[in-house]
Amino acid sequence: MPSDPSRLTSRLRELLRSTAAPAGARRELTYEPEEASGLRAAADRGCVVLERHYDLERPHGREAVAQYGDALARCLPALAILAADERAAAAPREARPIRLEWGGGRSLTDERKRAGVPTSGPLLFFDLETTGLSGGAGTLAFLVGCGYFDAEGFHTRQFFLSGYEAERQLLDALAALTERFNGLVTFNGRTFDVPLIETRYQFHRLESPFADMPHFDMLHPARKLWRRRNVGQPAHRERWSEGRPGDGASCALGALEEAILGVERFDDVPGFEIPSRYFNYLRTGDLEPLAAVFEHNRLDLLSLAALTAIAARMAGEGPAGAPSPHEALAMGRIYVRLGRWDEADACFTRAAGLGEAPWDARSIDGEIRADALRHLALERRRQHRYEEAAEAWRHLLEAGAAPAFTQEARRALAIHHEHRARDLVEARRQAERALAVEPDPLEAEALRHRLARLDRKLRRG
Repeated sequence: MPSDPSRLTSRLRELLRSTAAPAGARRELTYEPEEASGLRAAADRGCVVLERHYDLERPHGREAVAQYGDALARCLPALAILAADERAAAAPREARPIRLEWGGGRSLTDERKRAGVPTSGPLLFFDLETTGLSGGAGTLAFLVGCGYFDAEGFHTRQFFLSGYEAERQLLDALAALTERFNGLVTFNGRTFDVPLIETRYQFHRLESPFADMPHFDMLHPARKLWRRRNVGQPAHRERWSEGRPGDGASCALGALEEAILGVERFDDVPGFEIPSRYFNYLRTGDLEPLAAVFEHNRLDLLSLAALTAIAARMAGEGPAGAPSPHEALAMGRIYVRLGRWDEADACFTRAAGLGEAPWDARSIDGEIRADALRHLALERRRQHRYEEAAEAWRHLLEAGAAPAFTQEARRALAIHHEHRARDLVEARRQAERALAVEPDPLEAEALRHRLARLDRKLRRG
């Protein structure tokens, strides 16, 4: 294992100079002790800092870096909407009855589990490469990747742990950098990256700079927005993702990078190989295999920033900002959780292809359209807009939805026509149709009871 920082810095410089930088990006730099400014002590003791800057004009997928930075600057407060954080999104929730569950313990969504969402910049994008995925005191972050937008583009700064003895200096350098930012953005960082790095701060008896830092985890909004996207073929990197058949499309960062951004990596290092490459470096001092790890981490940071910008722009533009039916459906469900019923109604209407939707209803995936119509009917009924809710149920029946959806629609229409529209003949027709295909004995008995009551009312009429 190399112990001389000057030799390590020279070797890294030679390695990175031998790798051609992509168009629009500057070459990597390692901090020299005399050039490190506030991080001089870290560099002297073996914490090597790598930097790269991506110019505004550089494309990353379908858009340039400048477009992502501009979208995030304009729509940054919309991150609170994506996180369904009613405190930051200024969306008063409707009071709901409290349900007591004896012995159930406290809800996992209490205030201690929900750190604030950043609503002002600048933001720090954060990603770790570690010696393992199990976590715990024995897992180290040997590469800490940080990225941020500035006036000239997107900048990355990586702290590389050249040896175990340099970890404290790495943590000090990272804490100094975080003081410049008002919020943290990660991908699955709430359950992995941040707890792991905070464990390392605790190990060294240092105060974590992330303890009170507003934090936005992009993983959970990404699952809401893009899990139900239509994917004809698995993405190039999905073979390394955690998706299982039947769970919907993969929402691993690599899969989203390809499907949403239009970025396809070649000769990328698989995540499961990264720890072994670092251990090989510790044994042999060979830095060559780690060059791909550094590039992998930089691209993860840039893709995380781009996905966050796209999601923030979608939420910031309101219901009209959803570019596809499944994204409009997802945004509608987020608005429901925030209690913003008008925006939710507009999103479900758009997802179902009704009103002024920019796509034909016949082109929408049947499952997506049925789900949107069901949500539309339920929310309108909750707001006592009964005739509009019945119209949504009728659209659902015409769409040829799955049996579970059609049965719910028929039962709802039977109730509506019996108790509100006072059309007993139509109520009986809907109940009779539902009974003919009802597989559940209890539901079938309820439908027979309803038909008997309707028959009595019709005879009296």
